[in-house]
Amino acid sequence: MKGTITAIQRMSIHDGPGIRSTLFLKGCNLHCAWCHNPETWSSSPQIQYISSKCICCGSCIAVCREQALSFGHKVVIDRERCTYCGKCIDACTTNAMMWIGREIDSKEAIDKLLLDRCFYKNSGGGITLSGGEPLLQAEFSREVLLGCMNEGIHTAIETNLTTPWNIIQSLLPLVCLWMCDLKIANSEKHRYWTGIGNKRIIENLKRLATEGSNIIVRTPIIPGVNDTEKDVDALCKIIAELEGNVAYELLGFHALGFEKFENLGMINPMKGKTSLNPEILSHLKQIPNRFGIKQKL
Repeated sequence: MKGTITAIQRMSIHDGPGIRSTLFLKGCNLHCAWCHNPETWSSSPQIQYISSKCICCGSCIAVCREQALSFGHKVVIDRERCTYCGKCIDACTTNAMMWIGREIDSKEAIDKLLLDRCFYKNSGGGITLSGGEPLLQAEFSREVLLGCMNEGIHTAIETNLTTPWNIIQSLLPLVCLWMCDLKIANSEKHRYWTGIGNKRIIENLKRLATEGSNIIVRTPIIPGVNDTEKDVDALCKIIAELEGNVAYELLGFHALGFEKFENLGMINPMKGKTSLNPEILSHLKQIPNRFGIKQKL
């Protein structure tokens, strides 16, 4: 089984317990305005142009038959004319032009993820499937999870829970930890900021909790979007009703990675936004305590 990924990040400490390797799958059905991985929105490979690496040699322009490249302040890409033949990437000597996304088979993915098994064992870590949305490539994800679990490796998945329940259910025996996003309580507001309502997300989250799964519910706190007591209070009312082993984590917004929008020729809806004030996040983290919700520290 083949899948499309953007990267395998080794020695990760933010995608589950212990030291982990995170496999980032390409393709997402949510387009959150604050996304730090916009390169995972499209399921197809993309061309990234990093202007800071460009020496304006003109090699890429010379080989572009579609005349999709021209000089401005740096190289300008007409992405409507681009056919993604990759000749500009081959011609670039400084890696200013690069592919984002590549096809990989499940065996290669498993072999790469298992390279750090000694670190997993010593730290209580493992592997995490992230994205994008891993459940959009469910069969590929299943093979990778099964291969790692057969080797005794702890498995985790980061998901927005927007897929049909039968897909989630089929992976229950293969996932040790579910890290699930619940961004906004109001469905219409959720649709405005992400492109999809949250009805299925909440339904799947409730069913997942009923199954006795280990779950961390995560909410990124975004200035001007969901950064008020009212917003977090509404989320806590949903989470407080969940059964089983559920923890909650509030995450502070930051602008790291926003240069990816420019590199890919995409519009950044949150351009100019600054990182969340740590004092606001600290204050909002007190709200789950009022509901008796266990928080991930």
